[in-house]
Amino acid sequence: MLLKRKRWLRLFAALMALSLIAASCGDDEDVATDPPEEQPDGEDPPAEEDPPAEEDPPDAGEVTIGVLVPLTGELGEFGAIVADAIEFGVGEINAAGGTQCGTIRTVVADTGGDAETGIREATNMIESEGAVAILGPTSGVMVALVDLAKREEVVIMSPYAGTITLNELGGDFVYRTVSSDLGDGAASGLWLSSRGYESVAFLIQNEESTISPAEVARGAVEGSGIDITDFVVYNPGQPSYQAELTTVLANDPDAIFLAGGQESGVTVIKEAVAGGFDGEWLFTADLAVPEIFGAVGAELINDVAFVEFADADPSLPEFISFEERYDAAGDPFAPNSFDMVTLVALALEASGQCDGSGVNSVIRGVAHSDGTLVSTFAEGKAALAAGDSINYEGASGPLVFDESGTVSGAYTIQQAQDGEWVNVEFYPASTFDG
Repeated sequence: MLLKRKRWLRLFAALMALSLIAASCGDDEDVATDPPEEQPDGEDPPAEEDPPAEEDPPDAGEVTIGVLVPLTGELGEFGAIVADAIEFGVGEINAAGGTQCGTIRTVVADTGGDAETGIREATNMIESEGAVAILGPTSGVMVALVDLAKREEVVIMSPYAGTITLNELGGDFVYRTVSSDLGDGAASGLWLSSRGYESVAFLIQNEESTISPAEVARGAVEGSGIDITDFVVYNPGQPSYQAELTTVLANDPDAIFLAGGQESGVTVIKEAVAGGFDGEWLFTADLAVPEIFGAVGAELINDVAFVEFADADPSLPEFISFEERYDAAGDPFAPNSFDMVTLVALALEASGQCDGSGVNSVIRGVAHSDGTLVSTFAEGKAALAAGDSINYEGASGPLVFDESGTVSGAYTIQQAQDGEWVNVEFYPASTFDG
């Protein structure tokens, strides 16, 4: 037994020796054979460097805002104005270093004024592009987006959606930098009542956004003792409006208040003049575009046509500064559009968050507070960095959101003169207080 054990131990030792020799030979193939470099006396050899750690991908440094406007259709001219003014505002924001969430990136989509298209494009902006706010919807699109905005906690804001439906639905994630259509009605009624007319006819396109302000205007006109000869609501899209005009023209009013879109409005104007109407007109904002002169014929409306629309106060220093920086500051709804994107950027900066919920939580305080008065993003960013609260005074005027997320606004009356619209009257927001 002892002999066998000794033989086994010698065999084991031999095997271990062979394995060490094999390992040594294998290492020789992998290890460099150059002798180590001699180091100067008193110096240690350089320490081996650790391999570089894997880094996270760099942050894009962007925050996305959707621009959802009608670039085609009857309101295409207004959509282009809004989109351009927003991009100007984005340029100023990014030139000031962007927000604490990064620079502003915009994603633009055309709704054509269609609500279903608006829902589809807005959903894509939120789910695929990560938009924290969507700016620019018209009235019908804005109403259709209310549920989506609140469900996804993304702010939507419009510079021209005056529909009174938002008087009830707005206020949480839903805002507008323009007053409601009730304000348009008050301004129209004031103008009509001041002209010395004895009689006025109302021709109103069958839409909530035109009927509601027309009702307000009718109340003001009736209250001033003017006879309303007709209040006709017509359906758009007809090739002719002779049937609606027959009674209106027979009553020979001094003026016609036309609240309609561009397509129907052009037809109504041409047919009324052809039928013998030679009185004055008051149009609503949809016709406040230069293109109307070519479509109707400037000779038919020069000097006798007026148009009413929500506007900025040109006497305010904030508007004057905006006008000095932006060539198209006087375009309808341009100041309101600039204010939208500036407010959203300041809300991102003030909230410390980079999402719609953060914007929604502070936007009222950014727009109206006892803080430092600012009128640009750069001013607001500097004040916030200094630890101050801010009060943004917009290019379109003071922005104090009521419970429905709506501001009170000012209005301009323009007259058709030599083939262009010229300002003839301005009603500041204070005109309609109380």
